[in-house]
Amino acid sequence: MSSINNNIEISGKYKFLWHSQSDSYTNYKVFMAKLGMGDDLAYLNQCLTHVQVEYAMQDTVVLKFGKDWDTVQCTEVVKPGQMVEEVSFRSGGGMYSCVWYRYGNMLVKQARPSDKRDTAYTITREFTESKMVTSFSTDKNTLKAEVVHTRM
Repeated sequence: MSSINNNIEISGKYKFLWHSQSDSYTNYKVFMAKLGMGDDLAYLNQCLTHVQVEYAMQDTVVLKFGKDWDTVQCTEVVKPGQMVEEVSFRSGGGMYSCVWYRYGNMLVKQARPSDKRDTAYTITREFTESKMVTSFSTDKNTLKAEVVHTRM
């Protein structure tokens, strides 16, 4: 099965295209800096323009990010409903308690920090017939960014 409700097929290849980005894309680097990512890691994230999405058994979604289709540099395994601990991006930071939820054709990640110096954030991935729209928010939804990957 390669869809998440609403008959939206999510498995496939997606690519970042500059002309598809909304104005809020300019906030993406600001969002990453707010989470404590250094310039090198923020730059690497912005260079990961190709995404291959695989919908696996038991509602697991695997996202493989790279600079091209043949080079995977980052893999994200999403298991909706499963609580996980993740390390803060901030040097000397604490841990985040994170959970992904599934709502029809959307995946939503909520991350709550254990250290008050870190900031809570939310990531939403919405799949449509033609694209994957990833929305990022933090600072009680006052800082938002959006990244669009077009289905190939």
